Amino acid sequence: MKDLINIKKVDKLYLGLWLILLIAGLVGLVMKFSTGEKLAGYGSYVPWGLWVALYFHFVGIAGGVAITGIMGYILNIGKFRNRLFQVGFISFACLITGLFSIWIDLGKPFRFSSVFLSPNYGSMLTFNSWMYVTFMAVFGFAMYLYYKKSDKSTLKDKSGWLFPFLIFALMIAFALPSQSGAFFGVIDAKAFWNSALLPVLFLISGIVSGGAMLLLVFSIIYKDEYAENKETFKYLRNIVSVGILIYLFAEIAEFSIVLWSTNSHSAEAIEQILFGPYWWMFFIVHLGGAILALVLLNNKITSKSIQLGALVVVVTFIATRLNILIPGQTISNLKGLKEAFYDPRLTFTYHATLNEYLVASFIVAFAIFAIYFGLQIGKKLTSKN
Repeated sequence: MKDLINIKKVDKLYLGLWLILLIAGLVGLVMKFSTGEKLAGYGSYVPWGLWVALYFHFVGIAGGVAITGIMGYILNIGKFRNRLFQVGFISFACLITGLFSIWIDLGKPFRFSSVFLSPNYGSMLTFNSWMYVTFMAVFGFAMYLYYKKSDKSTLKDKSGWLFPFLIFALMIAFALPSQSGAFFGVIDAKAFWNSALLPVLFLISGIVSGGAMLLLVFSIIYKDEYAENKETFKYLRNIVSVGILIYLFAEIAEFSIVLWSTNSHSAEAIEQILFGPYWWMFFIVHLGGAILALVLLNNKITSKSIQLGALVVVVTFIATRLNILIPGQTISNLKGLKEAFYDPRLTFTYHATLNEYLVASFIVAFAIFAIYFGLQIGKKLTSKN
């Protein structure tokens, strides 16, 4: 069966890069757990940094993978009717990676169980945590029903529950990235975050990066079968390309309105993004990455250009999280607070340290392994059925 995954097709270059990420990440983990938070670049005023951004990025990817994959399955686009296992396990792998990233960031990581054993139902974090579990349960059951089907080319199954559970999983998948935006949007004390547009931006970003993740994985494992998967690639390319343009348009609308109003409390944060210490994250990583991806995905299309363009999106779209997460914390709500106390941990600036980058490399290596492991499970389930 051509739809079975042949991991041997993966270039040795990718394996070498993964080993580098893993080894560097293990060094970072040893440093992190032996020194605690001392080597991190965040402090009391800016408590969230790169690892939290990775958490939101991978959760968004998980939702985006599920949205694009389930929609492709329901609409019978390309080969998606035969790839629900792949979509599901890639989504689960990214979600687990996001949760692992935020677990690493916790000061006392082994207390994570409190959110389930003694939850505060008024907390957005509690809501998010239970939503993740619900998503995996619902989508997992849908995959089980898919496994039990005798005819994989249709939505029909003996139980009659596959389609309803796929729709339910799709609804929750839309909530995964948008709820992350709502997490920031409800914080009244931060004017830059307190915006109804944030859930929409997080949702668009999640769909773009999730579609790019599927495109990246498919372009690697089906690189020699481009013609047979042309419709699948075209669908994902369109999702990613149009999503990038919509995100940039919404971002421009948000920035222009805020900067036009001289009394806006969000103007200082946006000025930091555009003209302050984080200008390179916006103009080079985010904007430059978006333009490069659009060119690669839509000009002289080949399996290699699609693969590279998708990789650029998956990597650079973390900037959409950092450009929201960091500037929102670097603005003091009290005048004079910056000058009132002096300590290395009492600053309104943040730059990721070497240890944070090393741990981030382990998180990425973990994601790659989780996706590989999930694809292998999907391969075995497909072959047995």
